[in-house]
Amino acid sequence: MKKVADRMKLPWIYHSDGNLLPILDDLLTLGMDGIANIEPNAMDINDLKKRYGNRVCLVGNIDLHYTLTQGTPEETEAEVKKRIQEVGKGGGYILASSNSLAGYCKPENVLAMHRALLKYGNY
Repeated sequence: MKKVADRMKLPWIYHSDGNLLPILDDLLTLGMDGIANIEPNAMDINDLKKRYGNRVCLVGNIDLHYTLTQGTPEETEAEVKKRIQEVGKGGGYILASSNSLAGYCKPENVLAMHRALLKYGNY
């Protein structure tokens, strides 16, 4: 991976599921510009922001296991607002789901995420 990373000319984001904390310091030596798609139940994004936010952009953390799939639009808006307020300070955060927008996401929650991003996403 290091050989490939050293040849990268454009900014790049490392995608992984689960808990990267045991290897994150080593991973960051590859020089990526972002870490995606941070799962709420696997890693604490607020802790990541404190520890690594000056080194790498954080992507994701809107819960795919509950909020976007089983929650309400109101819960989705509240989670988006909270992430932007807590993690967006100082930049280095890209709002996204904790993995992808799967077919089993509630469309009304995806739309609520979009609307909330437009409403709260300026920092």
